Amino acid sequence: MRTSIAAAEPPTTPTGVGDGRHTSEAPDTMTFRAAMGLLPTGVTVVTVNSGEQTEAVTASSVTSISLDPLLVMISIGAEGRTQRAIERHGSFTVNVMSREQEPLARAFASRRRPAGTRAQRELGAAVGLTGNVLVDDAVLAIDCRTELRYPGGDHVILLGRVEAVHTAPAQHGPLVYHRGAYAGLDLEAVT
Repeated sequence: MRTSIAAAEPPTTPTGVGDGRHTSEAPDTMTFRAAMGLLPTGVTVVTVNSGEQTEAVTASSVTSISLDPLLVMISIGAEGRTQRAIERHGSFTVNVMSREQEPLARAFASRRRPAGTRAQRELGAAVGLTGNVLVDDAVLAIDCRTELRYPGGDHVILLGRVEAVHTAPAQHGPLVYHRGAYAGLDLEAVT
């Protein structure tokens, strides 16, 4: 007498085959990058310090981690100058870009991005509680003191303790990144 054992047996067709999905076993870097591009992310410019010491880089790997204590996580290139600046300064600010700030996000995503006073002129004159530049017209800026640092392959994962939050009037939608392109989120469609 056969019971419902058949329901527990593994399927004869591998997962993803036949349902329209493409499965990549042991994906290479480019395949993984393209796959992760399917995940829409917010676009931020992480700033460190101000004046002659200003450093900034566009980053999309940012998330809220904890409400008690207030913690934010960012991930940036382990060998980059912004990571070294954060290590020296002990803090960073996450500036969430508005849809109108795509040119600024592009400029600070470049390896040839400005630094020092030139960077601050492009970003804005205001400086937050942690001594880092606050980007003019950003949707949100979060001042953080570096709490913990973890290696993450070719990146470094930083946890920042939130010291201050600066929000702009809700007149601009955020900038998002999806499938290798920037797009603005229309606030009219969301509300």
